[in-house]
Amino acid sequence: RRQRQMCIRDSLHFFVKYFLMFLFFSSAGWLIESLYCSIGPMVSGKVKKFKFINRGFLTGPMTPIYGVSCMVMAATLLPFRNNIVAIFVLGLVVCDVVEYVTSFSMEKLFNARWWDYTGYFLNIKGRICFRNSIIWGALSVVFIKGIYPGVNWVFDKLLDAITWEGIIALTFLLLGVFLVDLGRTIVASLSIHDLVLKARDFRDAVYSAGDKLRTSGDELLTELQENYIADMRSSVSQMTGWQRYRVKRMVETYPQLLDYFARTREEIMEVPDISSLLGELRFLRMDLEAFFTQEKNEMY
Repeated sequence: RRQRQMCIRDSLHFFVKYFLMFLFFSSAGWLIESLYCSIGPMVSGKVKKFKFINRGFLTGPMTPIYGVSCMVMAATLLPFRNNIVAIFVLGLVVCDVVEYVTSFSMEKLFNARWWDYTGYFLNIKGRICFRNSIIWGALSVVFIKGIYPGVNWVFDKLLDAITWEGIIALTFLLLGVFLVDLGRTIVASLSIHDLVLKARDFRDAVYSAGDKLRTSGDELLTELQENYIADMRSSVSQMTGWQRYRVKRMVETYPQLLDYFARTREEIMEVPDISSLLGELRFLRMDLEAFFTQEKNEMY
């Protein structure tokens, strides 16, 4: 029985340490990326004043992809800690896989890319490229040989200083906060995905209408308004306050979403005799950032 208790303690200690390290690296990655995106425009001369850009989806200061990448590197590269060449090559592959899968998944979810390496030397569908792969390999060596050992030592000491009850309480507290934050973000993400799909379906419906607008314009416009516009407005109006806040954060952080809806509106405008419908398409001007800061049930 005592041996079983020790085994449970060791397992919990292992889980807590790596969960805390995941949170730490997620927060560190969020901070570095946010500072980079905030300082970069000043250095390039695009803006004159510093404005902090929050690059995270979550409410908390975290970008989980960095935590996931670091934990994957630790799991796959530590056995080769004494071989720098192996760390470099495997780290390059591991990070490229994570970056490619993340880019693919986000594009499928939002119909927008957060990064695009098209035109870069040896890129694969614009998702990964040779230059960044070399950077990932070099950072993998720095991580395994320098960063990870120090962070691992700190968290070992930290957990040794906390009581068994404290470890349990800390685990459930942080895990609960993280899961609630993540869950709400996923719900908001699905809301955006729903709007993207409906906007795409609406564009396709307008295209398929084509010349029919000339012969049965009023009837067809009414049908489009009832079947598509009203549905999209309903989807937006049903969002709760916290969902609107999350969507605002996403649009603020990744303006590519606005670009998608702007392109959709421009494409629809090219269809003959669609002008009378544009009055019902004010939301396709997509001032979502302004809308989601307002507590009201209609777009305008």
